[in-house]
Amino acid sequence: MKEDCNLVQHLVDYLRKHSVRQVVVLADANVQALYPHYLSPLAASFDCHTIVVPAGEASKTLGQAEKIWRELLDRQYGKDVVMVNFGGGMICDLGGFVAATYKRGVRCVNVPTTLLAMIDAAYGGKTGVDVDHVKNCVGVIRQPDLVVPADVAFLQTLPVEELKSGFGELIKYAVLFSTDLFSELEGMNCLTANQIRPEWVAKCVYFKETVVALDPDDRSERRVLNFGHTYGHAWESLCAAQGNPVPHGVAVAIGMLYESRRLAHLGTMPQEDAQRIEQLVRRHFDVPEWDEPVMEQLNPYLFQDKKNVSDKVGFVEIHRIGGLFYKEV
Repeated sequence: MKEDCNLVQHLVDYLRKHSVRQVVVLADANVQALYPHYLSPLAASFDCHTIVVPAGEASKTLGQAEKIWRELLDRQYGKDVVMVNFGGGMICDLGGFVAATYKRGVRCVNVPTTLLAMIDAAYGGKTGVDVDHVKNCVGVIRQPDLVVPADVAFLQTLPVEELKSGFGELIKYAVLFSTDLFSELEGMNCLTANQIRPEWVAKCVYFKETVVALDPDDRSERRVLNFGHTYGHAWESLCAAQGNPVPHGVAVAIGMLYESRRLAHLGTMPQEDAQRIEQLVRRHFDVPEWDEPVMEQLNPYLFQDKKNVSDKVGFVEIHRIGGLFYKEV
């Protein structure tokens, strides 16, 4: 795939406008192998260095962050360097965390290449790393200085599990904010890159940015974006600890199914809505059946969830599909 000249030029113009001299591109090995020249215009305009880390959630650690910090120090980068995070959710989280902490904070730009990053991870400023498989245990909230608009052509080279990962978060945004979007997703028989509409990506970005603007520090309204994440993060952590990792958005989709069941059982969500969510998730995801032994294994991770307050596991309550925003966009 050739670089999208308009999008890359948008990035170059932004960096020039802010008198940037030095740029560090952070990418994972898969993205660097697939798109070695996508950001080549940066090298023509700036002192540009690329750092490549192994692909996958296993790179989202303090140890990997320290390796990057040391490389930045060895190359004597100062506070005026700009981190350009070129990749998916892991790169946005790790690179954002490194940028937020190096020299007490340097500028950061996200260039999302996965569906998950395009609609969720690249926005909102949540950065961090995992500790002992506990998701996002250490991190800070610091908004990126720029997110380059999504180039959906990247989706053509995504493995199916990564496409599903983004689709899980897409379902979440539909459940939270848009009955129309949820109905459109229900109309899909199979999931392929060509079926992901750019307007869906734009809607999700609008929804997330609107909520983040209300609550940038994640203390009240923004927590609704964690729907599916309480069970989802616990499942993701358990699978990683067992050596069988699952992509983040896949875990979130499974988490939404079980959290919807829980809400229907409590009478918070209509049974019909919970069933629609379950049917949509099951159509595109392999859903494990969680019996009592599995729930016992999940419990330690549930009680380590970052949303918990006063030793109580925090769940997001949703009253109906699409019930949070009444104005469709």
